[in-house]
Amino acid sequence: MARSAYGVYGGKSGYPVMEVAQEVSTNEGENATEKKARPSKVFMEICNELDANIDSELLDRSWKQYDTVGQQCILEGNEKAWIACAIYLSMWQSAPIGQGLSYRYSLIDLIRICRISVLEFFEKLSKWVEMVGSPRRLQEQVSRIQSCLAVSAVVYKKFLPIFRKLFAAPGAQDEEKKKKCKKVFELLWTLFIALKKHFTNDDLMSSFHLLLCCVDFTFQDIRHANQKELLNTNFVNTLNGDPDSILETLCRTFEGVVLDAKHFCTHWWLPRIKKMVADKHLVLTPELRDFFVNADTNLAKLNKFYEEILMKKGEMDERMFIPKDVSTVFDESFDESAVHQLRRSELDANWEVDAELLLRMSTQSCLEKLHEQRAQQTPLSGKSYIISGEQYCPVTPISAAMYNASKMEALLRDGWQMSNSELERIMSECREDRSSFITGYVRTLGENLEKAVEVEKAEKGPSFDESFSDMISVRRSNTDTLFYRLLEKIAVAERQRLSQNEYMDLGSVLSKEELLKSVYACALQLVLFTYQSEREFPWCLDMLRIAPVNFYKVIELVIRAEPELSREMVKCLNRVEERVLEELAWSLGSPLWQTLARRADGVPSSLSVSLNAVEAYSARTQSMYGLSQRYTSSPVKLQTGVAKRRLEFDDEDGPPLTKRVAIDSENMASTSATTLFFRKVYYLAAVRLQDLCERVRLDERGRQRVWTLFEHVLRTETSLMAGRHLDQNLMCCLYVVAKIGKQEVSFHDIMYHYRRQPQACSRVYRRVLLERNASPSTVSDDNASRDSVGSNSGGRFRSGSALPVPGTGSAPPTPEPQNLDYSDIIRYYNRVFVSRVEYFLKRLQPGLVDLNENGVNLLSMPTLRCHTLSPRRSVTDHVCVHPMSTATFPASPSRPLRYCFNRSPGKVVLKTYNLSLL
Repeated sequence: MARSAYGVYGGKSGYPVMEVAQEVSTNEGENATEKKARPSKVFMEICNELDANIDSELLDRSWKQYDTVGQQCILEGNEKAWIACAIYLSMWQSAPIGQGLSYRYSLIDLIRICRISVLEFFEKLSKWVEMVGSPRRLQEQVSRIQSCLAVSAVVYKKFLPIFRKLFAAPGAQDEEKKKKCKKVFELLWTLFIALKKHFTNDDLMSSFHLLLCCVDFTFQDIRHANQKELLNTNFVNTLNGDPDSILETLCRTFEGVVLDAKHFCTHWWLPRIKKMVADKHLVLTPELRDFFVNADTNLAKLNKFYEEILMKKGEMDERMFIPKDVSTVFDESFDESAVHQLRRSELDANWEVDAELLLRMSTQSCLEKLHEQRAQQTPLSGKSYIISGEQYCPVTPISAAMYNASKMEALLRDGWQMSNSELERIMSECREDRSSFITGYVRTLGENLEKAVEVEKAEKGPSFDESFSDMISVRRSNTDTLFYRLLEKIAVAERQRLSQNEYMDLGSVLSKEELLKSVYACALQLVLFTYQSEREFPWCLDMLRIAPVNFYKVIELVIRAEPELSREMVKCLNRVEERVLEELAWSLGSPLWQTLARRADGVPSSLSVSLNAVEAYSARTQSMYGLSQRYTSSPVKLQTGVAKRRLEFDDEDGPPLTKRVAIDSENMASTSATTLFFRKVYYLAAVRLQDLCERVRLDERGRQRVWTLFEHVLRTETSLMAGRHLDQNLMCCLYVVAKIGKQEVSFHDIMYHYRRQPQACSRVYRRVLLERNASPSTVSDDNASRDSVGSNSGGRFRSGSALPVPGTGSAPPTPEPQNLDYSDIIRYYNRVFVSRVEYFLKRLQPGLVDLNENGVNLLSMPTLRCHTLSPRRSVTDHVCVHPMSTATFPASPSRPLRYCFNRSPGKVVLKTYNLSLL
């Protein structure tokens, strides 16, 4: 095998094959020479103080881990902090998978014994997990424990002003009232953290609503117990009469979402309270009273219940937030310095909870860390028209968490009824009124939703996505209401831009089952996203049995028709659309393959599907298709002589076209759903490829070669996309072009820069489908990924546009066969990609292209343009953005006036105003 500047060459082609360094073990003989070190004195002192009879297996495991890492790494800082990490992680390593800790030692006791701060422990623990090479489940466990404490810290800072607002401050000399006030604080906070342990995920919004329910419950209980001297008279006087609940008042005062809080109270909080009473964890009357009357008993039971769960989960004891002196709570300056003064009464007086940790945990950056897996980063394709979150984001973590819920509540506030609705009027004016069919079909979809959730609850256990499952009837109602709102908005938008003849046919289009399913799936996805469900996309499509390639077409209609969607909701839908375009539409069972098999010309070129080509074809389309109109054009049924995109989801069911001889024909077909799909795919690929090219500093000639190669792959070697991700082939195209251009760019450099893109996921380059007839045992010259999965061999796709891949137009995606071979992207590049593009690469050589000798004409990457025709978008409650009209303004009657805001005198404004009156 010869080596060259391109990399490692192999086979007959002489084209670059990825060179991967193999790891060589240098540990031979280490076990023979290594002396077994005895546990240090400091280590033994910590273990003995934690438990004089500590289990020898845990002690040996902890010391071996600490000693091994100490020999391999330099452990800077406090030695006791690293020992604490070794002991704590060993406790979790000893626990059976899916179960709680076997060794029940308090984490806060371990931190106290080691005399380290919470911040230091968690920072070193995160590093320790990486150094030990712990499995993913332990990494997630460590992250979850930090998240749990972070949420409690945020909620606690909101709890302080709430407590001051509702409860009276004790006098400086009134020890009895001070004692009662502290008991109220302690009882209320302990009730909150005990109930919070029922949550399976760290949902800040649900945690805050839980706190409000606990406050409401305690406040009303104290009123009924005739302990009104503990209540704030000023707040009590603001209440209208003697309400049974102050939950709505709390929500309006402290940034809660009224509707969600009420639903949470009814469907989650009340059942949990009743269950705790039934399990004898609380002593209450049948009317759920006497919580404060039995304060000592209830506090003891809650502490016992909390400690049992705490030991099992190995989490931080959140009772450390309870202050020793309750009087400090009524000092507003305590809100900012609270974490500086938080101490545990059992701890030494010179030890306190680390202030920096808790302050940092209550910031926006911490919340992003908590929900890193759900972070809504702005897609690359949307950065031109989605305003940065930093420009308007709510300033507090609670308000940030509540923002989407508040927007959703505003969308659902008026409810929806088919009778006397705009949708009913539109349907009644059509040739066929299908209103009853729509309502019946939506009822069926809602029933299917509830059944699917019940089935998953039985299969995965009641703790899976508990907050969504327990409130499924409410979430179904939310989805139904949002569905009708979206469908009505789409119908109204279509009516405004259709002629009378076209409008009469709108009813049959709006009642198509595939459209109804798509709009319902869109509404459901927004509800799942808003309430932070664990059911992630494409769960809604699987449940409704709709193919992703058929679903995505409704997304732009929803975004365009409903301007009141929040920025995060729009980002969610944009990301969903990208998921379809980049991967889900290319699955092995996708209906896309049958559609391509029916098309005589296969995959269209980027030029033929571009909006510029459409505009050049007909002047009439210029008013309908803007520069970026593919994201905003409203689909309608195609009429003779008018270039409009259809509002249909099965336009490829007819016979295949047999001949297309001019670009005009392709332009007329650009209104089809398939052409729209590839227009979006080309744009998405161009956005991502342009970003990667800029990061690796590829010159303009190189960018043209990359794009030419990618379009060749998409049009001629289309089967390379089958079962794979768009980004996988983009990275391969970029690498091979960089190599033939003798540019020093490694694949690891490309993957490094790829990870900086918002949609990047390690799975994309760690798990890539190989050819189905390949066997892992046949290749030994390229590095195998840890995550590779061996399989039996199968058939091989043939190149070209007519692909023998099964799929139907309306069926859901077929599950991928289990006998496929997956490996990392390097093996895919070496074994599959290079051989498939070998012939084309010879024609793409720099010398041949420049001399035009048997070369190919290079294609320029599509121009990425701003979305000037995006609809009006609501940025905040009082600010929205709207595209400027491109209409030609009449010529100025005189010489134009120039006004500079920071320099021009006021008389210029007056003169401009006078001219406007002419």
